[in-house]
Amino acid sequence: MIPFRFRLLASTLVLSLSLAAQSVPEARKLLYYERFQSARDMLQKLVAANPADADAVYWLAQAEFSLYNPAAAKAVLQKGLEGANAAHPLLLAGIGQAELSEGKKDDARQRFETALSLSKGKDIAVIAAIGRANLEKSGDAAYGIEKLKMATAIYDAQKKGSKAPEVFILLGDSYRKLMDGGNAVTSYENALLADPKHAAAKYKIAKVYLTQGNEQREIFLKNFEESVALDAAYAPAYYDLYVFFFSRDVYKSTAYFNQYKSNADSGPALDYEEASLLYASSEFDKAIEKAQQLLSAQGDMADARLYRLQAYSYEKKKDSVKTVELLEKFFSVARPDQVLSDNFVVMALNCAKFPTRQAQVDEYFGKAIEADTALKNKIDYTRKAANFFKGVKNQSKAAEWFTRVLIVNPKPGKADLYNAGFENFRAGEFQRSDSVFKIYASNYPEEVYGYYWSFRALSVIDSTMEQGLAIPDCQKFIELAEKDRLKNKNTLVTALGYMAGYTANLKKDFPGAIAFLEKLLEVDPTNADAAKNKEILQKAASRAQPSGAKSAVENPPVKPGGSRP
Repeated sequence: MIPFRFRLLASTLVLSLSLAAQSVPEARKLLYYERFQSARDMLQKLVAANPADADAVYWLAQAEFSLYNPAAAKAVLQKGLEGANAAHPLLLAGIGQAELSEGKKDDARQRFETALSLSKGKDIAVIAAIGRANLEKSGDAAYGIEKLKMATAIYDAQKKGSKAPEVFILLGDSYRKLMDGGNAVTSYENALLADPKHAAAKYKIAKVYLTQGNEQREIFLKNFEESVALDAAYAPAYYDLYVFFFSRDVYKSTAYFNQYKSNADSGPALDYEEASLLYASSEFDKAIEKAQQLLSAQGDMADARLYRLQAYSYEKKKDSVKTVELLEKFFSVARPDQVLSDNFVVMALNCAKFPTRQAQVDEYFGKAIEADTALKNKIDYTRKAANFFKGVKNQSKAAEWFTRVLIVNPKPGKADLYNAGFENFRAGEFQRSDSVFKIYASNYPEEVYGYYWSFRALSVIDSTMEQGLAIPDCQKFIELAEKDRLKNKNTLVTALGYMAGYTANLKKDFPGAIAFLEKLLEVDPTNADAAKNKEILQKAASRAQPSGAKSAVENPPVKPGGSRP
């Protein structure tokens, strides 16, 4: 029998050999591949074996942050700061990150400055940790960039460019947070200069171009493919390729998913992705069934996106009741990062089918715009909301949303301006309509629409014509419209009729009014109202009434012989 003390030594040796096969660099490699669960498992063992290993503690906290467990990350860091590491600058930077996740910006900044002071501003790992921390939602990316540039300066001074890729990646991520795509790409390219095989840099370049829409498709697909060409185990690139082709080519999407699956951690998130391929294949009943099986089997551990998968499947089956019910459940349990702006749009359009949920339509369109960071998408969602309310004949909401397009879009075009102005006119918002069409006329001074609709809006505001508010725009419109009388026939009739009425009733200038009516009859020779009013005015003029006498045309029609266009 082997003596107990030798069994104990043997057990210790086996444990030591097992831990020797694992290390912080290996765990960091797993984090690089976004295999967060595997990294956490490895780091937990390393910290348990050596609680004083500040590097292991810090990176275990990063694994928890990546798994959306900021409270667990903070607990790991607080425990790590006990004893000899009570003032360890790397762990203090980590605590600052935890405080940012709680929205405690001032406390976090104090931690960062203390960490820099303790490390004398020369520890690249500490500086990188501060840059990484400020990628949190409430972090200050500009402050992070300022500090990360200190690290690149240290690299330059020490000629240690081989260690620079991570710092440049963090710089690029910080610029992306500021929506500065140009500097982000430059930073990622610098990471590739430091390490030409850095797959994450290629991947992140692709992500920048991906946000610019399908017009950059060739560039971002090329960079995604080059990322996995540099490192066949780089799962994030496979994932984005799978997602991109999800609604475009189910066969390609499935092929990329299988490559992703072979390089990713197993678990509820991967199970969700696999179930979603049933949706991509238009097998909606099977997608609903598979999602329910996973929800039942995994309970609280199940991926919240399974509810969205069921909701979208029911939407394809034209079941708005189940769609709304399941999306509400999804919103109640999902993490913020799991909710996409499009989810709110789908919810809005399905709520619209129920009279009792009309107020939520407006609410969810608003959430979609707020949630999306891409300006192009914000504009698209705003237009979609505007067109929805126009389609259901909710005129006031249509006017409100078409106006909002002008607020969201920094460079509104003709269609945006016209729609906003016209829908406000239809909604009775005449002052706002005039304001919008004044902008239209300023931007497109040789086009008739701005002047015409400003004239129309002001003619309602100044309904008695006494202020003459509509006259300048009406005159400018006539000047432009007469260049193409055939095209502008109906609107010219309206404008010339208005000028005839104003000239006769307000100015008491019968010959002038007759001249406008004669122009009107040139445009529309069959206009009986114009002919009748001309005859009345001619008789009145021939009687040579005093200039202050009552006009024969007290209430000239806005558009003789026709209805308003």
